[in-house]
Amino acid sequence: MKRMLILFLAAAMLLPLFVSCSEKPKDPADTGTSDAGSVTAPVTEDKSLTSVDAVPALDFDGESFDILQYTTKNWFYVEEQNGEQLNDIVYERNRTLEERFNITIEEPNTLDWIDLRDLISTLVPAGDDAYDMVSQSLRRTETTLSKGVFRNVLTLPYIDIDNPWYTQGLEDAVINGKLLFLTGDYTLSYTAGTVVVYFNKSKWDDYVHTENELYQIVRDGKWTIDRMMEFSADLYNDTNGNSKRDEDDFYGFEPYFIACVDAWVYGSNVRRIRIVGEDCEIVQDMLEEPLVDLYSKLRNFMAYSDGTTYGVYDEDYGGNRLFLSGHALFSSFSVGEMTSAEMVAMEDDFGVLPVPKWNEDQQEYYTNVDNGSADVIGILKTVQNTELVGAVIEAMSAMSYTYVMPLYCKTVLELRAARDQETSEMLRMIMDTRVMDWETLYSGYDGWASRQRKLVNTFNCPELVSGIVERVNAVQNIYENIMETIWNLE
Repeated sequence: MKRMLILFLAAAMLLPLFVSCSEKPKDPADTGTSDAGSVTAPVTEDKSLTSVDAVPALDFDGESFDILQYTTKNWFYVEEQNGEQLNDIVYERNRTLEERFNITIEEPNTLDWIDLRDLISTLVPAGDDAYDMVSQSLRRTETTLSKGVFRNVLTLPYIDIDNPWYTQGLEDAVINGKLLFLTGDYTLSYTAGTVVVYFNKSKWDDYVHTENELYQIVRDGKWTIDRMMEFSADLYNDTNGNSKRDEDDFYGFEPYFIACVDAWVYGSNVRRIRIVGEDCEIVQDMLEEPLVDLYSKLRNFMAYSDGTTYGVYDEDYGGNRLFLSGHALFSSFSVGEMTSAEMVAMEDDFGVLPVPKWNEDQQEYYTNVDNGSADVIGILKTVQNTELVGAVIEAMSAMSYTYVMPLYCKTVLELRAARDQETSEMLRMIMDTRVMDWETLYSGYDGWASRQRKLVNTFNCPELVSGIVERVNAVQNIYENIMETIWNLE
């Protein structure tokens, strides 16, 4: 409720910056876009941004705030205003923070993940305080965690992970009072990496019902895996009449295994591991009934149903190519894909839905992020001015949640002129239901996140239970090594 109230207030404060939804949609060819898909629009005269955090008045006497990052898609910094809404709101956010705390936010140093990993491995042993914050791919956290260079972010002043600008459930990643990384709206790639379900509005009308009925199913809490299967598992049309399943036919669902399987597990409100007792023993539940049943259902749906595109062109990863060409009713991948040239140019109109529930008894919708798209932030042990770092991270997170994230969501919708009330409503709901836990935050791509897609798509895994058994010991070793590293950090 607190999160939704702040989002409502944020939308109200942002109204002067937005192009009216009643205006005629822009031609995508006429939009000025950046790598996050910002839209050119006039900048208002009143650029003051109101803070919603609890950080007190502080003066850091002109100190710099220096960032080491993996990607520019987090929008930590822009050099100047240029008339694009997203660019300019980031600029004003940073200027507001600079004036508030008497600091200078420097242009980040951007490196690929290997160079970033190698650099931080040398900074801490050398006692080098060059960077106040490190932003890296969620997929690579395990590779840097093992270096032992990050401090416990819970020791920073002003950081409160119960605030709505951090991912809900982040406290589940706290071990022995330690949390090494933060996730939330500070990093815009985390918003872009949020996994959703897309549906083709035009084809929905042609093959099933009206678009309004589908949105109402979501509102009524009845959007489940079974309901989605009802609409798509048997939906196949040999469009070209050649009696062969190929890219010219029409399918009910195109699974993107590398992104959607993990999100659908979390969407069903189950977890693969539990951390038990004072010694934080890792217990896997992969062979327990809820997870076996879930993977079995996903496997039957995504790999064996007539209505899925499995095996048409990529059995390992899947993708969204057929959905983008209008040959699939549903697909599931990240929000950030809406800024891709292929999706902007997509001929059919599409809608956005949350990841389906396991069943109607589940109270809420949930999702997580594609760990290859989303970044997390960490603080090196060499940081000296922890008060500055804690204050800036908390305040910038709050302002990003209040101003930048809602504007980004509006921006990606405008790229497709997808500004109908229902799609915006769904996207707000989805952003409020992202979850995080210990396994996702720390194991990167080394644990079940990479292995489970092979359970579902049957690639090198012809039988489900034996496939789990075959992999469970290797995963256990990975998780126990990560746990030991965290436990022993000073």
